[in-house]
Amino acid sequence: MAVTSMWPIKGRVDKVINYARNPEKTTEKVYQDLSGLHAINGVVEYAADDMKTEKRAYVTCLNCSEENAAQQFMETKRLWSQITGMDKTSGRVCYHGYQSFLEGEVTAETAHEIGVALAARLWGNEYEVVVATHCNTNHYHNHFILNNVSLIDGHKFFNSPLDYQAMRRESDRLCLEHRISIIEEPTGRGQNYQEYMAEKNGKPTNRSLIRSDIDRAVKASVTEREFYRILEEMGYELKLYTENGRMLKYPALRPPGAKGFFRFHKLSESGYSLEEIRDRIAVNYHRKNPFPDEETEKVKEYRQQTQPHIRPTGLRAVYIRYCYELNIIRKYPASEKRVSFFMREDLQRLEKLDEQIRFLADNGIETIDDLTLFRKEKREKLDTLIDLRQKLRNELKCAIRAENAEKAAQIKEKIAEISGEMREIRKEVTLCDRIEERSAPMAEELKKLSNEQTKDEGKEERPNEQLFRRRSGTGREDDAGRY
Repeated sequence: MAVTSMWPIKGRVDKVINYARNPEKTTEKVYQDLSGLHAINGVVEYAADDMKTEKRAYVTCLNCSEENAAQQFMETKRLWSQITGMDKTSGRVCYHGYQSFLEGEVTAETAHEIGVALAARLWGNEYEVVVATHCNTNHYHNHFILNNVSLIDGHKFFNSPLDYQAMRRESDRLCLEHRISIIEEPTGRGQNYQEYMAEKNGKPTNRSLIRSDIDRAVKASVTEREFYRILEEMGYELKLYTENGRMLKYPALRPPGAKGFFRFHKLSESGYSLEEIRDRIAVNYHRKNPFPDEETEKVKEYRQQTQPHIRPTGLRAVYIRYCYELNIIRKYPASEKRVSFFMREDLQRLEKLDEQIRFLADNGIETIDDLTLFRKEKREKLDTLIDLRQKLRNELKCAIRAENAEKAAQIKEKIAEISGEMREIRKEVTLCDRIEERSAPMAEELKKLSNEQTKDEGKEERPNEQLFRRRSGTGREDDAGRY
């Protein structure tokens, strides 16, 4: 069984092509190991050359060469821009698609053969295509990089619904030809690939965060109206009725800060349609606190204090507090925290948060001024390296003209070192930009959270209030009156 998808790419063509044809992904581990043995023993054999060929066997290009695919993509765009007088180089630069197989269902060779055949049938007569089979996961999958400008007539490929249906149909035909199972009754658009991989790796997604909020609201409700009220208190916007007051066929909700609505029945295969939520609420006889309080017993830490603790300040303090509120850093063993959807959404980007907080600590950056100064110094160093690399490139041209191969090799080595250093500096500058962009919203969210916690503390119940509550019954206070 193979699943397929395709989406447009804006930006640089070479980046997505280099990702697809990355040798670490397109090489099976067994060939890497065998080729490495030959290299260690210093043996140059014909078999070793075969292994090197095998290492690159899972990248195939249609109507272009592997080494110059990105350049040829752009040459095609520029050519037809001149012929037609229309700009075909901006906007969407290519399309990136994939075809993924079940684990253990195909070999890398078969997967690649199917991928090349699929690309040839769909686009081989008109477009430049790079087909790469990735072998670095438990399941083999093909990547397709498709130039969106036709070689034949300069027309642009737009991946309409009919195009995607043709892709899925041809993929199924090829699978049947190779005796591979297919999805007999597809249910429409499948789960987003990134979301699927996040859930598979145990990472939170927008839908999983919404489901957890719904679960809390269900536990805290004994009526449907109460359920809606709790969601609205969490900041959700509900879309349940039409303008004439009739119930929508597909009711939906929108989390705070989200761009669009999520339909209830699309949140999961079961348990989250409104009918199923009503059934879950119907069996509740007592309300539960949707946000259990943190336990007061502090976790004991057995460690030897070798140096006095330095309290973080500025940006580092904001990041550490932010991670604490997300339960990434735990002072008390809490089960849930009353934080905004905006903050919990960052749980999907834990690696980036971790990278940013380590970057601040490693470079001793405490304030925005420190960050600005650090970035300025890095940019100045980057400008110096750019000038130096340009001088070396000029020297390289002279060495090549003079046919001085040894000097040319030395200059190339220096250029490579400088390019590597420039790459790292650019990463640091980009990281500074992201931290500056993210720190203000983080501080604002922490301020809102602090204000909400202060309000909650002011709403503590009076000591005798519990004495006047109902002491019997189901806990469904004034059910009829709530509607």
